[in-house]
Amino acid sequence: MIKRILALLLSAFTLVSAVSCSKDGDSENNSSDVSSSEVVSTSDDATSDDATSDDTSSDDTTSDDTSSDDTSSDDTSIDDSGYVDKEGYAQFLKASKVDKLLEKRGFKDKGANSDYVPLNYDKMKAMWISQFDFQFVYSNGRGQRSEQQFRTYVAQAYDNLVSLGFNTVIVQVRPNADSFYPSAYYPYSHYVMGSYGKNATYDPMQIMIDLAHEKKLSFHAWINPMRGMSSSDLSKVKDVYPVTSWGSISNKKKYAGYLFERSSDGLLYLNIAYEEIRNSIINGAAEIVRHYDVDGVHMDDYFYFGEVPEFDAAAFGVAKQQDATLTRQKFRYNNLNTLVSGIYSAIKEENKNVMFGISPAGNLSKMANEYFVDINTWLSEDGYLDYIMPQIYFGMEHETWSFSDTYERWEKITLNPKIKFMPGISLGKAVSGSEGKGDEYAGTGKDEWIKNKDVVKKCLEYSIAQDKFDGYAIFSYKYLWDAVSNESNSKTDIELKNCKKYFTTLIKGEPIKY
Repeated sequence: MIKRILALLLSAFTLVSAVSCSKDGDSENNSSDVSSSEVVSTSDDATSDDATSDDTSSDDTTSDDTSSDDTSSDDTSIDDSGYVDKEGYAQFLKASKVDKLLEKRGFKDKGANSDYVPLNYDKMKAMWISQFDFQFVYSNGRGQRSEQQFRTYVAQAYDNLVSLGFNTVIVQVRPNADSFYPSAYYPYSHYVMGSYGKNATYDPMQIMIDLAHEKKLSFHAWINPMRGMSSSDLSKVKDVYPVTSWGSISNKKKYAGYLFERSSDGLLYLNIAYEEIRNSIINGAAEIVRHYDVDGVHMDDYFYFGEVPEFDAAAFGVAKQQDATLTRQKFRYNNLNTLVSGIYSAIKEENKNVMFGISPAGNLSKMANEYFVDINTWLSEDGYLDYIMPQIYFGMEHETWSFSDTYERWEKITLNPKIKFMPGISLGKAVSGSEGKGDEYAGTGKDEWIKNKDVVKKCLEYSIAQDKFDGYAIFSYKYLWDAVSNESNSKTDIELKNCKKYFTTLIKGEPIKY
C-alpha cells in the first residue's frame, strides 16, 4: 500500500515539473489571474513591443498584409475560457497584432462598463458633428494632427456649442465601415488618418468624450450601418478585419453577395441579409459602449437604397425557397428589424442606461419601399429604440412635406410612450437660401429659405408646442462655424440670431437621473 502511495506521489511530482518547465508566456497560466471584467492588454506580456521589436520583426514587416491564416495559429494558444465574449477576444487578438494602440487599450469582456452612469438630458439639445465637419480637425491630409492641436480644436468647438446652450454632441465615428477609434472590428478611417492602411498614434474618440464630459456635454457615438468604403480603399486595409475577408478576391466564392458596389457613389454596401455581417455591425456598437463612456449610440438613414434587386438577389432567393410567400419587402424588413433589435440588445447588455436612437430620413413615404424600414414596428414595440430623431429638413412652407405636417405624421406613429421624440433640423437650406438658391423640391415653398431668415425659429417654435417634444438636433456644425479657423458662418448669422433664444433659454434640459 505504501509503495502504491509513493508511486502516485512520484508521478504527480513528475507532472508538476513538466508543467513548470513550459514557457513563461503560456496563456493558460496567465489568464487565470484576470477577471472577466478587467482589461487585458497584450502589451503587458513580456514578449510584446520592446521584446518583439528585435526578435520578432516579422510582426512589424507583415502588419500591412497580415491575413487571417497568419494570425489564427497564434490565437489558439490563448486560453479564452474565462471570457463570455470568446469571439470578441479572438478578434481583438487578431487585430491588435497590427495595431499597437488597440493592443495598449486592451480587451474588456461583455458588461465591463455597466457601472458607468451616462450623462443624458430630458430635453436633448444636440449638434450633429459629421466626418466632413471635423475632417481637418482629425487630419492634416497626411495623417493625424498632433494630439495637442486636436485637443485645441475640439475644445474650441465644444465651447462654441456650450455658449449656444447645446447639451449634446452626436459625433460620427463610423461613416464607411471604418472607425475613428482603435477597433478590433473596423480599420481606421481615412477621415482620421488621411488615407486607409495607417494606424493612429492616439485615440481621438477618447479625447472627444473626455472633453465633452468636462463641459457637461452628452456624447452620442454616430455610426452608419450599411455604407462601406470603396474597393480601392478596401485594398489598402490590413487583412485582419471582417470587412477585408468579405472583400478578398481569395474569398470571393465564400462571401459572394456580402458586399455590393453601388454605381452611383462607387462605395461598397454591406448586405445585412447575412448573419455574419449583422453580427459585425452589432459587435462594433457593443465595442463602443464596452470600452468608452458614451452616453448613447446613434444611427442614421443609410439603410437600403431603393428596390435594386441585385443587391441581395442570392440571399433573397435562398430565403424564398424556404417560404414561397416571402416578398422582398418582408425579407428586408426582417433583416433590418433583426439588425436594429440586435444593436439595441447588445447596447443594453453592456450598459442598460446608454441610449440608442435612429435618425431616419424625414419623408415617411420612402420608408417602406425605398429604405425598407419597418418604422411602425420600431416605434410601437419595445426592444428597438430609446429615441427617434427624424430628419425633418423642410421649411414651414414646403408644399407636400412642410415641417409642421411632417412632424405631426411622425408624432402620430410614435406609439411607444417609452420612445423619446426629437426632430432633426438642418441649416443647410439656410446656407443655400443666403446664396439665392431655393428648395427645388418644395413646390410653392421653393423660395421660403431665400425670403425668410427665421425658418429654424419657426420650426423650434412649433416643436415646443407639441405633445411629443423631447429635444432637437441641428445639422450640422460646419453651418455655424469653421472647426479649424473658428470663424462663424456668415451665411447663417441672421438665422442663428433669430432662433438663438430657443437654443439658450427657451428650451431647457436637465440631466436624467438614473
